[in-house]
Amino acid sequence: MTVASIQPEWAADVIDLLDQQCGIYEQLHEMSAEQTRYVETGEAELLLTLLARRQQLIDHLSQLNGRIEPYKQDWPTRFAGLAVDVQEQLQVRINRVQTMLDQIVAQDERDRAELAKHRDRVGGEMGQVRQGAVINKAYGRPGGAASSSPRFTDQAG
Repeated sequence: MTVASIQPEWAADVIDLLDQQCGIYEQLHEMSAEQTRYVETGEAELLLTLLARRQQLIDHLSQLNGRIEPYKQDWPTRFAGLAVDVQEQLQVRINRVQTMLDQIVAQDERDRAELAKHRDRVGGEMGQVRQGAVINKAYGRPGGAASSSPRFTDQAG
């Protein structure tokens, strides 16, 4: 075994945890396209189902982050003590996780903005419906629907 291939056990654990994170981020990234499609087509039920699946993955990410956290406390010292090839393995994974996270966050922000536009448009339409109801009421009969008896009768009856 060469010196370059030796790594502390904790480094192997961190590499494994980062690989798991990458796998989850890949799944989340794939779901982003599906999420965007549901947002664009207004398929609320499918969007909610997808968001529930995403939340499960996010919960798993939180668990992984909890397991990585102890290594972050003295990361500069730990990282500096590693062989260069192990540092490179870790850095590649860290960069990949960060890049994927940035892409997912950017897509989520675009989808959030699209949903906000949709909400505002629907809110405007609801305002028009309410305004129309007020106008109809203003032109309606004084007693409303309860006043169903005829106001005029003929002389014979």
